[in-house]
Amino acid sequence: MKKKALFVTALLSSAVTFAQLAPPSSGEDDVLKNRKGHPILPKEGDIALGFNMIPVIDLFLGALNPATTYAGSANTVNYTSNMNNQIMGKYFLDAKTAIRVRFGINTIGGSITNQVQDANALYQAGFGTINDINAASLLRVDDKVTFQKTNMLLSVGYEKRRGYRRLIGFYGAEIGFGYSSSKTNYTYGNAFSDLYNVAYTSNFNTGATSTQSPTNPARQTRVLDSKDRGGFRLGLRGFIGVEYFVFSHISIAAEYGFGYAFTTRRGAKSTQETYFNGANGPSVTVENVNTDSSEKTRGFTVDNNNGQAFSMNNTINGNTSLSGGAGAITLIFHF
Repeated sequence: MKKKALFVTALLSSAVTFAQLAPPSSGEDDVLKNRKGHPILPKEGDIALGFNMIPVIDLFLGALNPATTYAGSANTVNYTSNMNNQIMGKYFLDAKTAIRVRFGINTIGGSITNQVQDANALYQAGFGTINDINAASLLRVDDKVTFQKTNMLLSVGYEKRRGYRRLIGFYGAEIGFGYSSSKTNYTYGNAFSDLYNVAYTSNFNTGATSTQSPTNPARQTRVLDSKDRGGFRLGLRGFIGVEYFVFSHISIAAEYGFGYAFTTRRGAKSTQETYFNGANGPSVTVENVNTDSSEKTRGFTVDNNNGQAFSMNNTINGNTSLSGGAGAITLIFHF
């Protein structure tokens, strides 16, 4: 009996000694997990994708309060919008460090065609019969506008992270580049004439037409093409925020930033065609016109300043429906 007791005592003593000499734990058991045993936080090699939650919040609160207006220019909630019109992605170098990218590009292009009466055919029919005139009055030619608009932003940053369990704080910096442009071209089915009236489209939004009369001594002008406001944006932004993992690898983050931005804006230009019946007779001239001045701005801004380089704010003189800024609240998926 004494031999068995001595054997058990020696065995326990050896186990304690081995445990003390054993290498430290790999830390795998220290990984934060949910009740099903799945890791909650991202690790080295993981990627993340996020999107702005502000439009969702606006829509939800607007539904709760029907009296409020929800539209692109009248949001229910007025937050900064750090991720609006952008996709946010991260690559984790390790559990506490990530490379982040934000990218957004918005383009629109197309054409609008307005039909107007064929002025030359009607004029030529005037030398024929009433039937010729009636037939020519049914003929139409096309006035057409084609347009292309672009607004894009790319930013790359470095993010450091630290926290406790599901709550993570993060901070870092990113550099951003933005570009915007807009151009429009017009073609007219009827050329200006010194012999007959010409109906041509002057407003492609409403379809209303104006008439050029060869006997009118005033100048009559129509636009052939235009290059609207556009330019480049470059900036450096620091950010700080918090992130809470609601579920395994699904988190909600809120951040705020300050940045220094440099912006250039080129002035709008257009090519115009002008008919003028002056003392020396009728003439048609084509000239290039500067319709707006260029501009350069720089300065230190916070995220809710839509003019800063990290904003998708429209800088094309209101010609697109693109809205801007970076959203302070983001839903992020990690995998």
